[in-house]
Amino acid sequence: MADPPPDPATGPPSLRAVLELRAAELGPRPFLTLPDATLTYGETDELANRVASVLSGLGYGAGDIVMVRAVNGWATVAAWFGCSKIGAVYLPLNALLTGEPLRQVMAHSRSPVILVQDALAAEVQAVRQGLPDLRDVVVVGGPGGGEPRLEDLLEEASSASPPPLVDDPGAPTKLMYTSGTTGVPKGAVVSRSCEALWARCYGDELMPIARGEAVYTCLPLFHITGQGTVLAALWRGGRMTVDPGFSLLSFWRRIREAEAVMFTFVGTILSALARRPPHASDRDNPVRQILGGGAPVDRWREVEERFGVQIMETWGQTETGSCYTWPIRGLPQRPGTIGMPSARWEARIADDEGRPLGPEQTGELWAKPLGPHVMFDGYLGEDGLDAPTREAFTEDGWYRTGDLMAWTEDGELSFVGRQRDAIRRAGEMISPSFIEEAALAHPGVVEAAAVGVPADDGVEEEVLLCVVASEGVELDLAEVASFLAQALPPYLVPRWLRAHLELPKTASTRVRKFQLRELGTAGAWDSRRRRWAPLVESS
Repeated sequence: MADPPPDPATGPPSLRAVLELRAAELGPRPFLTLPDATLTYGETDELANRVASVLSGLGYGAGDIVMVRAVNGWATVAAWFGCSKIGAVYLPLNALLTGEPLRQVMAHSRSPVILVQDALAAEVQAVRQGLPDLRDVVVVGGPGGGEPRLEDLLEEASSASPPPLVDDPGAPTKLMYTSGTTGVPKGAVVSRSCEALWARCYGDELMPIARGEAVYTCLPLFHITGQGTVLAALWRGGRMTVDPGFSLLSFWRRIREAEAVMFTFVGTILSALARRPPHASDRDNPVRQILGGGAPVDRWREVEERFGVQIMETWGQTETGSCYTWPIRGLPQRPGTIGMPSARWEARIADDEGRPLGPEQTGELWAKPLGPHVMFDGYLGEDGLDAPTREAFTEDGWYRTGDLMAWTEDGELSFVGRQRDAIRRAGEMISPSFIEEAALAHPGVVEAAAVGVPADDGVEEEVLLCVVASEGVELDLAEVASFLAQALPPYLVPRWLRAHLELPKTASTRVRKFQLRELGTAGAWDSRRRRWAPLVESS
């Protein structure tokens, strides 16, 4: 049973304080089993101290933004916790970003230093000339080349705890870039108090495990769900296994090896598990509950009954911290609902004029924090972390989420869709702007619009790119697909491409993307199967 709702005014004031509290209590007990390391609470704390010493030795400290580009492993966790020790601002970069999308995020942050895994360093070097603020590159693993290796620096670093931080709950501690649903990704500024409260709430409300119990994730630690799982395990004094990614064939074996009573998911994981033929061992697992978002409604009860688990479907964003939804009334949860707002915020379903809507009426979810530092403080502004822009908030303090929802008759929320243009593909939120910019670099394309269309699994989406050819040009869509495969990270490359004489637009010349979505894949080129879709989609 969950503890009473955490009080924002009490508890450890920072992630550093949470880590040091648990290390003092549980030092030799196991904490993290990572793909490349196994760490106790005490070892995690000491490793964080050493990373803090390395960063301090390079001249970085409170308020400095430290970029990290790494996959799930010890370096990600050590850098995250190490930044918290000295008041530096942790910026986890999406490891899937490459090329211009990667450069844009790095340049916008103005960070002077990056810790990068050796296998991912080439993409950083490829854009380094476009990063005038970047001074130091520290490589994790590999031979290091001309850059210092983190492992070598750690050997000489101090394991002592750094001097105490100045008491400042609102000081920034993390910079999380959104998927860029309305254009270039934006950096959400998260305060020390916000992250510490999020750890307590995620643990006490969403993952209320007993001390010593285990949880599991295969989600990336550069995203909030993976981070939240780590923080929950830390706060509750539990154990956690982190895998490099989802493997359908070994998933339940890994769950059993981890002795996990909870795991976190995205919808595609549940769909994949449900599609496997039933087996006598399906219920042979220690899991009680699973936590995530996007659970397929038509598979919800099937997953629960077949695997002997209960689904906890929640909603949250990079920006919202502990202001999420969850099934306050308990489980089992009604399929298709996402629970109710946590105690730290007020929810409104608003029409286009901001007026509240009643039950079963679809509108945009607005969120008003009920105290300071319970969600993000704004986006990184031109004047840096000291002046984050409040562009997402109304004058009276409502955060416009961009997500479409509706109240149910019994006071819960149901997720309807996204007001913004984001595309959800393979667990990633994709910004259409990156794809469109890459398409416009093709000499034969004069206009481009990327939208999401249903994927084969019926849960997530594939990218459909609609293009208009330059005057006098007859586009070869297969050639355009090859061009984009060279210009974009693999997860951004469109599966579907369709040529238009013109794109549908509003009077103000904005593309009517909903009309493109309504057409589906009719008449589009399937770059994966290298064939044309029918001109009229079958029902």
